Amino acid sequence: MGGKTQFFIIITTILLAAIATVFLPIIIKYHRHHHHYHHPPPPLDLPSNAAQFLRSNGFTFLANLIHISPNLFLSTPESTIFAIPDSAISNLSIPPYMTIELITYHISPNKFTLQDLFQKPLNTCFSTLFQQQKISITKKDEKNRLLEINNVLITIPDMFVDQSVAIHGVSGPFASFKRFPEINELPICTLINQSQVTKVDFIKIKAEWKMVVKFLSLNGFTPFAFWLYNVLDGIVKDHPDLHSMTIFAPPVIEVMEVPAPMVPEFMRAHVVPKKYSFKHLVSMSRGASIATLCPGREIEITGTVVSVSDELLSINRVEVTSPDLLSSRSFVVHGIARAFAMDGDARLST
Repeated sequence: MGGKTQFFIIITTILLAAIATVFLPIIIKYHRHHHHYHHPPPPLDLPSNAAQFLRSNGFTFLANLIHISPNLFLSTPESTIFAIPDSAISNLSIPPYMTIELITYHISPNKFTLQDLFQKPLNTCFSTLFQQQKISITKKDEKNRLLEINNVLITIPDMFVDQSVAIHGVSGPFASFKRFPEINELPICTLINQSQVTKVDFIKIKAEWKMVVKFLSLNGFTPFAFWLYNVLDGIVKDHPDLHSMTIFAPPVIEVMEVPAPMVPEFMRAHVVPKKYSFKHLVSMSRGASIATLCPGREIEITGTVVSVSDELLSINRVEVTSPDLLSSRSFVVHGIARAFAMDGDARLST
């Protein structure tokens, strides 16, 4: 292992251990709330034994992290850990908090040996510690002892197995960050999960919206912020399960151009019920459409220019002038040159 890589692993492990200390109570509280179990801490020798097997198989980063922050991995009565190689960790270009999220996306609150996984049908989805997101068995060949999770091969099956924990080495992370920094379930798991998602707390959603309103009002988007505030109750009531969102905010709205009865529809046409970073949007093909919170109304990618020095994007023929103006794990705000046109009111985007 090169000196630079080793130094990176040591520094990153220390940093992530500190971040894990902050996020761990949230992860444990979230998971216990949804699964209603309590259990004693893991045996003192379990983290050390697991770390030893990880280190001896070349997974130094996770070995160090499980030694420093064992409860990140062992916060449930049982667990299966899919160990990401050091090389894959060091090549990630994501914020530290997302590395913690990525690691929890590779931990299931159930113990699965390789044989347990082979006994499950293809496309079986099972939970992880990351926000109820699931991973799936995408390929299995029991004869040749080959199995893939989220299209990633298990390279060292049953690296470590005891009564409550199983650890498998995998060839890479279950989520790709090449185009945009998000962890997304495979479609097969998303379809299964739609009927199982617990409603997000009403007060928490509304608090996030109000934070967005305050930010917009202080950064040159006062008219849009004012109208957004006035339609908040209706949006939160109609969409209590809204986990993420993208808001396209114009700096100026000609009040006389939008009749009062159309204001709720107009505002919802500028909100998408999913987080799309600027990099994600520019990676989409021209003509691609995205549904908004306004029923039956979509926005369209009408122009993208990606060069070495610049990236330009237009939606509904309106330029995105301030990409990623405000961003968090659940939402992003993009500033646009002017409001999107509504049917019968083309003046708003001409």
